[in-house]
Amino acid sequence: MSEAQIVASEALDYIEQLLTEMFEGKHPDNEVLLGTLLSGNDRIQVQLKVTRQPENFLDEC
Repeated sequence: MSEAQIVASEALDYIEQLLTEMFEGKHPDNEVLLGTLLSGNDRIQVQLKVTRQPENFLDEC
């Protein structure tokens, strides 16, 4: 499995926790850092964010 797949697989462990904390704490959103990938000299941060703020929604394609 690639590093990217390993980092992405962490999302499964966090999604329920993020939602629970968001609803219990009455927060508009919640996020967690899943990991950092390296590509040459570039650092790429992989994040998981849940939000219930429509202005922060990404367009669905």
